[in-house]
Amino acid sequence: MKRLLRRLLRMREAGVLLALILIMLFFGFYTSTFFTARNLTNVLRQSSVLGIMAMAVTFLIISGEFDLSIGSTFAFTAIVSVVMMESGIAPTLAFLLALVMAGIIGLMNGFLVTKAKIPSFIATLGTMMVVRSLVLISSAGRPRVLGDRGLIGEVMGGGTLFGTIPVPIVWLLVVVGLSWVLLSKTTFGYKVYATGGNIQAAKLSGINTDRIKIINYSLTSFAAGFAGIISLCFLRMVAPVQGAGYELEAIAASVIGGTALSGGIGSIFGAFLGSFILAVIRNGLVLMRTNPYLQNGVLGAVILIAVVVNVRLGAARGSGGRRVQQSAAKKPPEEEIGQ
Repeated sequence: MKRLLRRLLRMREAGVLLALILIMLFFGFYTSTFFTARNLTNVLRQSSVLGIMAMAVTFLIISGEFDLSIGSTFAFTAIVSVVMMESGIAPTLAFLLALVMAGIIGLMNGFLVTKAKIPSFIATLGTMMVVRSLVLISSAGRPRVLGDRGLIGEVMGGGTLFGTIPVPIVWLLVVVGLSWVLLSKTTFGYKVYATGGNIQAAKLSGINTDRIKIINYSLTSFAAGFAGIISLCFLRMVAPVQGAGYELEAIAASVIGGTALSGGIGSIFGAFLGSFILAVIRNGLVLMRTNPYLQNGVLGAVILIAVVVNVRLGAARGSGGRRVQQSAAKKPPEEEIGQ
């Protein structure tokens, strides 16, 4: 147990995990239903949509960029799927085509940032507004109902596993697992860290940093579209304003989890914890019957505290962090880097 405790304390995410435990204990003390299996399952389900997007956003922030258009992409994919199904297209094909469109939005963001040299804030802000307009036009400004779409609707978010676990939770765990492997165990993950840690050194190492950023933008938009379809299948409807604010919450979840806004530092487990913390706080405040107008204020305070802690920890690492970046910038064997 002592050895396990030491390993936990050495983890980069130890502070985030401790904060999550304290927050859960607080809500468990003040409410009698927080620690029930039903409520915890509900919290995890609520964090699934945001968590899926936060995984991809973490890749993007680590590489030194961010995306403000994912909330609009989230709604666009869901709306377009329903519109295509209403026109007679099979549900499976409609979902696939909508996901391809989401990926194209990310591809466009990547080219605007890397090739047109437009700052990511401006490029993705413009994309956010354009895509939201497309959402309003496609939906005629009114909510659209999915209805019963059979097996594909159940698999994508409307069903349960073993009759108790909502499918969105299963998808979240799958995405978290795949993201962890991709970021921590592959050459691509190394390139993502190197690009955000020191882009000039990464270029000198032979890493195509533009390609890495374009891929990350595409992954982020695809994840937003995928989350939109999961939400659509669970709720069986989508509103034109749905997804507004998700772009900032996904960034916040990643930052709460320890991802540095300056790039080069972050983890999938941390982003998962960050998205779960946001869901726990929302759920706990509802159970405590907190004034709805105060809830966003509490979340904002948590985000600010997380950013301050993030900055302080980054400053405390100091030279140690610089040594990690310099080590990451060194060129590994050619067969590992490639082009």
